[in-house]
Amino acid sequence: MTVSISNKLKRNSKKFYRIIILLLVISTAFTIYTFLQPATTTTQVNDNTSRIETGYDYKADITPNILYPNGGSVEVGNSIFKKITVAIPFDIKSTIYSEREVTTTGTYEVQLLIKAGDLWERKFPLGQKQSFEKSGTEISIIEDTYKIDLEKVNSFIMQVEQETGINPSQYTLEILPNIKGTIHDAGVKKNFQIQDRLIFQYSMDEILLASEKSFTSMITFASSHVMTKIITVFSQDLPLSFVRISSLLFSIILLATYIYVNKKSKENSTTTNKSEVEIINKRYANRILPVSQKINIVQKSIFVLDSFKSVIKIADEKELPIFFSQDQKEENSVYFIVDGDYLYTYETGKTTDTEKKASSGNAYARG
Repeated sequence: MTVSISNKLKRNSKKFYRIIILLLVISTAFTIYTFLQPATTTTQVNDNTSRIETGYDYKADITPNILYPNGGSVEVGNSIFKKITVAIPFDIKSTIYSEREVTTTGTYEVQLLIKAGDLWERKFPLGQKQSFEKSGTEISIIEDTYKIDLEKVNSFIMQVEQETGINPSQYTLEILPNIKGTIHDAGVKKNFQIQDRLIFQYSMDEILLASEKSFTSMITFASSHVMTKIITVFSQDLPLSFVRISSLLFSIILLATYIYVNKKSKENSTTTNKSEVEIINKRYANRILPVSQKINIVQKSIFVLDSFKSVIKIADEKELPIFFSQDQKEENSVYFIVDGDYLYTYETGKTTDTEKKASSGNAYARG
């Protein structure tokens, strides 16, 4: 019976070991995974957006002619007749729109750029350089009227052609606002430069619009938000730092449990038989006769019993003494009864094939 219980305990211990090892492997792997993850995540949050819109509107100053008998300033489309046009007045408006109040400072200078392809170019100021410093959610940087004097343009081009001998078939007239500034928003500043150009193709017979008339630029103010990384465990969102500590402690507890149980198991495996012998010898001391040598078992029929209770039962029925022999080298003990040509034994210690057969509940005879 003691052997059967011991075997069950061993089997249960093996199952327990497997469970502990499996949990330890999983927990250790998960712990390593958590420590490989970054502790924090950085996200960019859009705090404010400033939109800079620049728009142009132009007309043509013309001399009286059959189409426009009165002449003057007239609305025109994308094409302007050069022969009857003396100037191109234009309005420029550049405004900053912001989601919240900002402060902007800077300068602007509206210029006219005359280009002859890749051959040459020349800039002319259309007004004095201006500075600005304003605050609000809608800030007007430029809102003014300027004029391209075509007589001066034509005179300059003719002089260049005469002096250089180069006569391109087409020129380009470009209007540059040259806005340079800084937007301040809650202690953060962003520099900007606006050169949204209104472009005309300038040829012998006509002046043709070659660009858009409206432009938009965006300036975004974003801040970095550092957040503790969140990890999902069993459908629960937990901070990574908490998961790290918890998984590490769990792994340590599992490791300590495994070491403790394994140590106790080894201690029990070496002391189980000794403890059984001590219990039997103490309880039945007046019935057990120790012997120093094994008896001659030749020509005897041997019955291996599965428990010491069976030894007691046979001894009581036959009124025979119980002998005890202990082998220190093999760390096992044998209790036996001699009944003529029959030998009844019960052995503690190492489990042999004979014991395995005896543990089924039937006596095993040999001889």
